[in-house]
Amino acid sequence: MLFLMFIIVLNTGISFWNAKMAGEVWAESKGIGGWVYMITWCTAIQAMIGFSYVYITVLILLGNGLHFISNQGLIFMTNLSYVFLIFPLLGTGLALTIQSWIQASREKSLSSLGIAGWNTFAQAYNMYSAVQHIGPAFSMVQNRIEDIFFHDDNDDNREENMLIIFLVVLAILAGIVTTMTVINFYAGSLSVSEAVRKKYEAYS
Repeated sequence: MLFLMFIIVLNTGISFWNAKMAGEVWAESKGIGGWVYMITWCTAIQAMIGFSYVYITVLILLGNGLHFISNQGLIFMTNLSYVFLIFPLLGTGLALTIQSWIQASREKSLSSLGIAGWNTFAQAYNMYSAVQHIGPAFSMVQNRIEDIFFHDDNDDNREENMLIIFLVVLAILAGIVTTMTVINFYAGSLSVSEAVRKKYEAYS
């Protein structure tokens, strides 16, 4: 339990940091556009995924502790969350990994090389994990959703499946709202160069 609490706190901190970084350069990235704006969006999406996983983990703990979700339901909740979030995680992670390679080639510093190395390892691990788990996870999610509409004659199971879908969607929406709240709070907190400001104002 202590390790799980540590993971929750760590993910919350990393997600907050990503959202803060995205917020600080939000206005400038809109002015520059292109790759910089896309990387800012990728950072924001990574924050959203992190916050969503935190909320989902808390809901799983509550469901397990209060016994309002069965053990099979908790597995379904985990797999449904994975199916929803793995593709944006992989896509944004790949873009951020490429950006860290570019940064490392330009700076050639120990910190930039370390970040690039970590991003490469994390992206490779996530892709390997996706290959191993996305098939079984998607199959279970598909079966559970089909049970709601076609196969399951047990009203309790149907209600649980619908509750789980609602909770996962709610957790993801909460992750989006949390991310945008942090971004809006820090938006414009860094000074924007005059050239960028003029370019942005010209398109405003």
